[in-house]
Amino acid sequence: MKVVIDGLNWIAGLGPMCMMPIIMFVIGLCMRVKLSTLLKSSITTGVGFCGVNLIINTFISEVGPSVTEMVKRFGLHTDIMDVGWPARAAATWAYPLAAVVVFVILGLNILMLVLKLTNCVMVDFWSYNHFIFCAAICYYASGSAIVGLVAGAVCAAITFKLADWTQPVVEKAFGLPGVSFPTSNSISWAPLAYLLNKLYDRIPGLNKVNADPESIQKKFGVLGEPLMIGTILGAAFGILGGNDVGGVLKVAMYTAATMVLTPKMMQVLMEGLIPFADAIKELLNSKFAGNNFHIGIDAALTIANPSCIAVGILMVPTTILLAAALPFNRLLPISDIAYQAMWLSAYPVAFSKGNVVRSYISCVIFTCIMLFIATALAPVHTSLAVAGGYNLAGASLVSTEDAGTHLLSYLLNLISGLFH
Repeated sequence: MKVVIDGLNWIAGLGPMCMMPIIMFVIGLCMRVKLSTLLKSSITTGVGFCGVNLIINTFISEVGPSVTEMVKRFGLHTDIMDVGWPARAAATWAYPLAAVVVFVILGLNILMLVLKLTNCVMVDFWSYNHFIFCAAICYYASGSAIVGLVAGAVCAAITFKLADWTQPVVEKAFGLPGVSFPTSNSISWAPLAYLLNKLYDRIPGLNKVNADPESIQKKFGVLGEPLMIGTILGAAFGILGGNDVGGVLKVAMYTAATMVLTPKMMQVLMEGLIPFADAIKELLNSKFAGNNFHIGIDAALTIANPSCIAVGILMVPTTILLAAALPFNRLLPISDIAYQAMWLSAYPVAFSKGNVVRSYISCVIFTCIMLFIATALAPVHTSLAVAGGYNLAGASLVSTEDAGTHLLSYLLNLISGLFH
């Protein structure tokens, strides 16, 4: 088991620009994909991930200080430190039964495919850490490793079924044929996103607002273009962060660059991913006639969507305000704030056909729930971090916005507590 864990941690530690090509290449070899197609697809996908990471990480490093200063200006004081999703993921992989969970979920996915209970082929092994996280927090809640494993399996089964349900709308909204996003921290919100969008259809005034990027650009002209929206929002961040004129201009340009360049990098990524996905689907569909398989990958791909980017950027100051105003919140949202809402916005954007206004309202609601869950999970999150060897740096409690997005896992955690 230790060898498996060490191997997975080594691959994960390389980052998605290396991890995904390795996973794709190994799976492609096992599935006998044409070597030339496989090699080109794997490397191109890695290059795309590298480009996206460079842009997002630069955005975080350059805009982050202004966000931190905004926090100070709003007088936000909390006792739970946000250590960021990488720390949460690393602690999750350090869970002693992580390897067991991986094999259980892999076997479950294969069994469900054979029995035609799902068409989701989960090839993103990195995202198995979501199911491990569910198993770990349910173990801490129940004191039973068996309950934890069952909870992780239930989380995965529900996630695969949600992926089947959402795949058509994901394909249409994000232009990703044959692809789904069975990452539980995002897809758990899909049913609520669907119901909220139906509710908006019945609210006078709101049901008439067309706020997809194309409509915004048509109505506001050049001011409605992603380039200008990013510049305006970035300038606002810079001003609220107390920057001088030069600082405001830098934050504005980095925000505009994020709006413009991220979709272009995702086009590169898709050039690699789609041929690989098509090859795998064709092979599986030829072996299992009557099935319509789709490839399950990380929902992080949705952050290239203009509506997701716009909502994510709008949610930066909004999250700070909510964290300061909500009486139950104790998390200081810093580490994940620059991109977390881009993941949360995936299904609101998909179901609303890119409507930024509707998606923003849904994300405000989601963020309120997310902050509650992140606060509630702080004790178990801290236990996971300590067990994973994380240095708390003097903090008594740690958590993450990312942990708060695991809605399904949190519900299973509450149920698991009944078995303690």
